[in-house]
Amino acid sequence: MILSDLGADIIKVERTGGGEDGRAMGPHRGDWGAYFVALNRGKRSIALDLAKPEGRAAVLRLASTCDVFLENFRGGKAAALGLDEAAIRARKPDIIYASLSAYGPSGPDYTKPGYDAVLQARTGIMSVTGTGQGHPMRTGVSILDVTTGTWMALGILAALLERRNSGQGQRVDASLFQTGILFMAYHLVYRQFTGVDPQPQGARHKAFAPYGSLPTADGQIMLGISSDRQFQRLCTALGHAEWANDPRFRVNRDRVANVEELENLIATVLRTQPTPHWVALLDESDIANDAIQSPGQVLNDPQAAALDLFTQINLTGEQPIVLPRLPIGLSLTPAAAQGPPPSTGEHGRSILQEAGFSDAEIDQLISAGVCA
Repeated sequence: MILSDLGADIIKVERTGGGEDGRAMGPHRGDWGAYFVALNRGKRSIALDLAKPEGRAAVLRLASTCDVFLENFRGGKAAALGLDEAAIRARKPDIIYASLSAYGPSGPDYTKPGYDAVLQARTGIMSVTGTGQGHPMRTGVSILDVTTGTWMALGILAALLERRNSGQGQRVDASLFQTGILFMAYHLVYRQFTGVDPQPQGARHKAFAPYGSLPTADGQIMLGISSDRQFQRLCTALGHAEWANDPRFRVNRDRVANVEELENLIATVLRTQPTPHWVALLDESDIANDAIQSPGQVLNDPQAAALDLFTQINLTGEQPIVLPRLPIGLSLTPAAAQGPPPSTGEHGRSILQEAGFSDAEIDQLISAGVCA
């Protein structure tokens, strides 16, 4: 999706008989699944049966016309299908061969299946997420899926730049496991410095206080105080300048050690007024803070509107929706959605025609059940 918004022509190869699994992930509007709609705008879809030799041959022929081949099978599956790097590169020597996997391109767990939450567990993210009460928690968004895709797009762009300079294509690997390990960098250093594993802090931070979510009269507000100067401004804004001289709170290390007492004092004050009151007051004091918003509130956020962060997307047969734009600005070549998400196999005939298939060959693939 990232590369599509940046102007690439994306051919999405899906299975026959319903397409990729994400299409079935709800909630649904008509035939459209929310998960699929969120991630597949601007792509063109062809549905091929890769269990049949003719389906695999069609993929190889398509690849010979492309700059990049990206596969997202579990480890070993691409090779079993005859769609590994050697097979693809034999058709186009300078192609960028990209492989996005759960556990990486090698190692003892190379062939294990994996999803975002499973890898959040394996890489330790779940050990530091939540409050530590009850079951371990994953993050509320699929951070490994989304960020691994971002790393993959970055790697592909770097490989394309190298090919422009040297004429050589290369392999690009990214995995949920590698992304999760990188996310844990601070916590891994914490373990090495202290000799103990960091524990879940909820919305708090082990290095700063007050740093976390606190109740107001009508909701919750998030505070971020990372220096003694900021804490002094917070105390003044809340009408309790004396807290800044309290031995329990005078410097950051003391505040971290006495965070429960400090948060109780602050919460007592914050509960007296609604969230907008405190956001405005703390903004005047140049203190990092904001309301904890729901998705419904985010869709109507005035800052998002000012930045034009949403784009309208059409859904065949249904009312249009809005989706977030890419979170980057390019002054000369701005990113933009290239079209709606595709129906399964919607562009199959035109994709095959562009790759040099004759109408008779295409009809034969359809009649044989190779292409839907």
